[in-house]
Amino acid sequence: MSLRLLAVSAALLVAALASMSTQQPEPAPAQEIEVTAKKYEFQPSEIRVRQGTRVRLRVRALDRAHGIEFRLHPEGGPQEGPAGLRFPGEQKKWKLEPNQEQVIEFTAERPGTYAFHCAVFCGLGHRRMKGTLVVEP
Repeated sequence: MSLRLLAVSAALLVAALASMSTQQPEPAPAQEIEVTAKKYEFQPSEIRVRQGTRVRLRVRALDRAHGIEFRLHPEGGPQEGPAGLRFPGEQKKWKLEPNQEQVIEFTAERPGTYAFHCAVFCGLGHRRMKGTLVVEP
């Protein structure tokens, strides 16, 4: 009987260890940041996050339609190869309708400074409507 108990215990231990090795760790919660867009500025205009962070931007246009487009590679770094900001899918540009929240999620994979700007013409100051996303190591 003790041999049978030992065999059952060993089988349970092996099964428990196998299930632990296949479990995926829970992803860290996203860092949420609220951003507003209005003629001709984003607030905040500089966003800081840590490398490896999942980020959820909640962006709202306050006055009229705007857009937001991100550079995927850091300023001054190579513009080819893997992107430093990883968005689900290929999207890097969103239209912002007035008073509607647009949720944008990505992972900040590489340190550096990434530019973003308004992607919908919004008037004479449109070219000044920009900001930076700083990914710190």
